Amino acid sequence: MSLPEPNLTVVIPVHNATSHLGACVESLLAQSYTDFELILVENGSSDDSRGRCARYAAEHPGRIRTLTLDEASVSAARNAGIDAARGRFITFMDADDWAEKEFLAEFFRGPAPEPGTIVIQGILLDFSEAEPPEPNQILFGYEDTAFTIGDDPSAAMGQRFLQDGCSVCKLYHTETLRRLGIRFIEHLCSREDHLFFFTCISRMQSVIWRSGVHMHYMRRGRNTLSTRPMPAGALVEAAERLDRFIPQLAQRFGITDEAYLFALRQNLVRDTLLRAANNIRFGDRLNVLGAIAARPELFGAETYTPRWHPLLKRPLLDRILKGRECRTLLYFRIALRRSSLRLRGRFNA
Repeated sequence: MSLPEPNLTVVIPVHNATSHLGACVESLLAQSYTDFELILVENGSSDDSRGRCARYAAEHPGRIRTLTLDEASVSAARNAGIDAARGRFITFMDADDWAEKEFLAEFFRGPAPEPGTIVIQGILLDFSEAEPPEPNQILFGYEDTAFTIGDDPSAAMGQRFLQDGCSVCKLYHTETLRRLGIRFIEHLCSREDHLFFFTCISRMQSVIWRSGVHMHYMRRGRNTLSTRPMPAGALVEAAERLDRFIPQLAQRFGITDEAYLFALRQNLVRDTLLRAANNIRFGDRLNVLGAIAARPELFGAETYTPRWHPLLKRPLLDRILKGRECRTLLYFRIALRRSSLRLRGRFNA
């Protein structure tokens, strides 16, 4: 006998997550909202993650399902979840995060969302290995409101939501994603979540924000699908896609605050290009350095002092922006500095 279709599917990519997966899954099994299925997409782990996923599915038939992939990108894992989802709605979660018991219920507080609607709730930054915050620091938080394309844009402007590109804490209509062909870009493992979100809100008709903040986001180390070193060329591609999206979305949502939009470009585009510079290889030199030089407003001395960046100190960055020096020579300057910093233990990207 076939099981009734759940209202919601929760998709969790799993890769080498044995030490954290239990807290994540148990927090979902304790939710006050129960009309959901959980899909664990195990993705080429070298620890016991695959076995843990199988045991959870065996212990909770009808609630938990598993998919198994050979080691692929986090985007491929999420796309597999979209394809397999039985729920009318879908949301995503990371295997090392955990949720308070009202997390799923918060999505459905109030009238049921329409197919062309995204529901967004806030995120707590609970733990970061790189920069430990105060416990439960609000990473993103919203007021209860809604916006439909064509409405007074003040509601959308007040939420300042475009910087929140996390894949978690967002509810989508499953069949709408499938019908519109909206997918995570599988060869990207950085900013892929932001690009997915931008694609969705560029195609949807309305957004609902919920004031609840029930998701505990945990920033772990580098042995995850989302935090592996990414080729510089792919980072440039992600940055350029984001840079094209931002003015389109500003027009769609009536956002006219130039300072906010510029800060958004700094946060998303500039920082992604700086990561590309970290990972630059000889074959990438024209692409990476050209993308930086094409955006002097993001890197000019008036807007950016690269004190924290290990490679692109001001003199070298100015050489790139002025475009008077051969990019091959500039590449070797960067590579030499990177080697020097590594020898001193000050660079590990």
